[in-house]
Amino acid sequence: MKTLGTLGEREAIRVIDRIVKSDVPVGIGDDCAAMDIGDKYLLVTTDMMVTKTHIPKGMGPYDIGWSLVAVNLSDIAAMGGRPLGVVTAIGITKGHPIDFLEQMVDGMNDCALRFGTSIVGGDTKEHEDLILCGTAVGEVDKDKILLRKGARPGDLIVVTGCLGRAGSGFFSLKRGLNLKEAENQLKRPWPRIKEGMALGASGCVTSCMDISDGLSASIFELSRNSGLTHEIDYALIPKASEVCLAFQDAERQKDLVLNFGDDFELLFTMKREREADLAALSEQVGCPLTVIGKVTSGEENILIDNGRREKLENLGYEHFRIRKA
Repeated sequence: MKTLGTLGEREAIRVIDRIVKSDVPVGIGDDCAAMDIGDKYLLVTTDMMVTKTHIPKGMGPYDIGWSLVAVNLSDIAAMGGRPLGVVTAIGITKGHPIDFLEQMVDGMNDCALRFGTSIVGGDTKEHEDLILCGTAVGEVDKDKILLRKGARPGDLIVVTGCLGRAGSGFFSLKRGLNLKEAENQLKRPWPRIKEGMALGASGCVTSCMDISDGLSASIFELSRNSGLTHEIDYALIPKASEVCLAFQDAERQKDLVLNFGDDFELLFTMKREREADLAALSEQVGCPLTVIGKVTSGEENILIDNGRREKLENLGYEHFRIRKA
């Protein structure tokens, strides 16, 4: 008998997709659903936070609230959208102090306001543990929407910002390393709203998603959606300075950069002939945009490491998945 533990989250989503029928332009399987509202698409996304899997030690109530809104806005960013509003559902025990609730909602509110939107409603219920759900709504011009599908052979693979900082923050909290900037990145992720809108308006992006479950998992997701393979060079990946402080071992560092996730950067493919536009785009949004590889027509996704070509393993985070020892 198959279980969710043997399927994993992504295959479970595909099972749901086979059952659910809708006629929206973009449905299950992308960062947001997109619904036709005339000259624009209405973007809708939802994401949960559960104590056991989403709230690490050292994350206070303000951080929890900020993070809930940020992870939902990151999905809007990945589609090139402008956020319009956020609703939140809160399941919380009756034993929680009222100031915990106040601080958590302060975090939600501040994050929404920081990225040009607001909390417009929600629901609150008693629950045996802290469980949160956010839903973000946005809009995007039809000709500026970014999708996970669309990459073409020869396209460049690009990332915003740097990778590994949130993972370094996780291990800093766990082991008392005092890497404060990395810890803040983990506790208060920064959705790339401005960057996503600029990429959508540029006309040079062929596919896009946010990096929530790790770079390797995101590469495989873009590859699956395009039906093409992707090749990345580890030496080209922009790495947070804290990675080498979190781990001395090079293999642990590589695992952190490729597989940990929670950086919420954007991974996108773009037309090779527009590579010269990257510098201006980067200056426009105030964020590094780094080419890390290319789209290919091979048989498998490839990682180049110290000049060696090897199969890229899909080892990013996945809910339900039972890992083999």
